[in-house]
Amino acid sequence: MKHIFRNFSKQRKQVVLLYLSTILGVLVGVLASIVNTRFLAPPEYGDVRYVQNIINFIASLLLFGYFLSGSRLLALSDSEERSRNIRGVMLLILLGACGILVFSMWGCSFGYAAVNPRIAHLFAVSMPVCCYPLFLNYINTVSQGDNHIGRLSVARLVPAFLYVIVAFFVYRTWGATAESVILIQWGLYSIVLFVIILSAHPKISHVKSIFAELNKENRVYGLQLYIGSLVMVASNYLAGITLGIFNEDNTEVGFYTLALTVTSPIATLPAVIGTTYFKRFATQSRIPAKVLKGSILLTVGSCILFILLIKPVVVFLYSEAYSRVGTYAMWLAVGFSFHGFGDMINRYLGSHGQGKAIRNSSIANGLFKIFGYTVLVYYFNTAGALLTNVLCSVLYCVLLIYYYRRFIAL
Repeated sequence: MKHIFRNFSKQRKQVVLLYLSTILGVLVGVLASIVNTRFLAPPEYGDVRYVQNIINFIASLLLFGYFLSGSRLLALSDSEERSRNIRGVMLLILLGACGILVFSMWGCSFGYAAVNPRIAHLFAVSMPVCCYPLFLNYINTVSQGDNHIGRLSVARLVPAFLYVIVAFFVYRTWGATAESVILIQWGLYSIVLFVIILSAHPKISHVKSIFAELNKENRVYGLQLYIGSLVMVASNYLAGITLGIFNEDNTEVGFYTLALTVTSPIATLPAVIGTTYFKRFATQSRIPAKVLKGSILLTVGSCILFILLIKPVVVFLYSEAYSRVGTYAMWLAVGFSFHGFGDMINRYLGSHGQGKAIRNSSIANGLFKIFGYTVLVYYFNTAGALLTNVLCSVLYCVLLIYYYRRFIAL
């Protein structure tokens, strides 16, 4: 009994640690966006976010489920030596994906040269620093599988914290441009995240046998999630692309993506709980009732408080020029609440290898997003993107609850 209590105590400490570091990381990320918007005009800030959306979109296509499969192998690993070997093979996959992403930025720069030379130039500038989304993906999946919450906490907090300090002094002295923001912010993120990756001591050994295991796991689990995420995750960045295409400049891209940034803490708590319990979920027949009830209460309470406070907070932090961000964030908060709870269910199903259930939920969500972020954005502009986000989040959550109830009934 004492052993069980100690485990619960450790799990709760990990939840608190990861949630606090994630919230602090988001708050520091908001500070970073405040610094950027203070020194960049809305169209220029929108240009940076537009390029960032393209990078994230392409990065989401490159991993083919291998990191997700690696995370599950790490959760089931019974020795640190084996875990190091798994991390090493995942690192080789990461480096290959980085090479493809850098080449893709060159391709984007070439492709945009005739239609938008300014954006083409920013793609070229981003080439040496564009891999940080892949680095973060590696850390998220490896830390989840290892149950190494400390490493994950550092990755979510330190890069943005360092950037705020550096950017404040650099931009106040020399000013800022879209180019300097890309190089300094993404460059710092890349360096810090890669150091964190190396701190896990990945070992390049037994590559052939580990990769064979990873391939086998990927066929029945990771690839199923990848097929779903190929539609859903990639489509998450579609609004930031179509808003740029269907408007004269990227101002609305900046407003919408900034609203996503300030709203992201709403989805954090249930997702953090799911990540923290991932290794433990793998041996449990259902999600503990206290975990479910606590997640729902905290998510609903956070959402209500957020909606009440966000509009004046946005005007205070970003100036009146960004007031529309507060209105957008109120709508997104509802969607993020559903999506965050769905992510916790996702983690439970993932820990039990229920890749097809997650795939089906993700595909349904993603297909609706593709429709909404193209057709509805074309006809209703940002309102179409907001409506799409809310409806898709509800659909995602409802489908995962359905698959969860079906799984525990077996």
